[in-house]
Amino acid sequence: MNKKISIIIPCYNMERYMERCIKSLLVQTIGLDVLELIFVNDASTDGTLDILLSYEKEYTDSIIVINSEENRKQGGARNLGLYYASADYIGFVDADDWVEPTMYEKLYNKAVEYDCDVVTCEYKRDFGKAIPITMGLTGEPDKFEVIDSIDKRKEFFLEDKRGGVWSKLYKKKIITESGIFFPENLFYEDNYWFPVISFYIERYYVIEEYLYHYFINFNSTTIKRNSIRHMDRMEIEIMKLKTFMELGVYNTFANEIEFIFIKLYYINTLHYLFSRYDYDKIPTNLFAVLQDNLKKLIPNYKNNIYYDEFSDLDKELLRTVELNLKPEQWIYIAERYCEAYDKINLDEIKG
Repeated sequence: MNKKISIIIPCYNMERYMERCIKSLLVQTIGLDVLELIFVNDASTDGTLDILLSYEKEYTDSIIVINSEENRKQGGARNLGLYYASADYIGFVDADDWVEPTMYEKLYNKAVEYDCDVVTCEYKRDFGKAIPITMGLTGEPDKFEVIDSIDKRKEFFLEDKRGGVWSKLYKKKIITESGIFFPENLFYEDNYWFPVISFYIERYYVIEEYLYHYFINFNSTTIKRNSIRHMDRMEIEIMKLKTFMELGVYNTFANEIEFIFIKLYYINTLHYLFSRYDYDKIPTNLFAVLQDNLKKLIPNYKNNIYYDEFSDLDKELLRTVELNLKPEQWIYIAERYCEAYDKINLDEIKG
């Protein structure tokens, strides 16, 4: 039987979580016979490959295991999976996450019914605690979008896209014809891929139902404190700017592209440096790099038409762009920022 969906799962040292992910895919209500589950072992050093091979042996018609001897990070593993994918629709799942049994049936049915380039669902963060996560409908109506004008594409580019690349089903054609693939050997690769591929999306459907479990793994390199891997986000954001220029969309969508760049490159990077490092370990030498690159790449950042949409706290961070600060001054700002950020979050909880 021809496969309807190829689901690509990059796997690196995931033996602890692997079976939970696999089992959630084996019970999909769309039917295992129409699924092509492509597990890419990204040079794991634990028992991940052994687990994958045992399932491949049992489900030979539905599971493909690709063993990469070189660790290429999630982007490289996904690209490798795309090379082998044979179905007309593509999905991605992270190996420490899992999905609801009806997820791919619901995504696929809407993709076919509305001839969508992408269908997405809602997701819930799961911290692995004993209290079960309540899934189900969000209470909002589903949404179908046809992006057929510049104004609609600007709005679409700025929208919250419900999580990363993993909560969605993609028409394979838009990936192969666009030639847009994932950055390799970098973390935060999905920060690059979906914003770029979004310029090729014309028909988009949102299912307002929680169907994907996004596991917050505190051992993850991108979450771990004092990890230099956070710096990959800086490289990814600059890479995005260059790609938008190469695609010829930068001038038309300059305000939108630059607004997102300011947010992700400068504001969010400062947030991570302040909140995920012990204060005495903050790499203060990076602040000058952030300042210089923002002023060089977006010299008129203060004139962005969306500037007023930044929060007051974000605007306070942007004030630092023009300041020549000493390391101890940056650490002082980090402490005050975290106090203010925690207070905002506490006020929201109380509200």
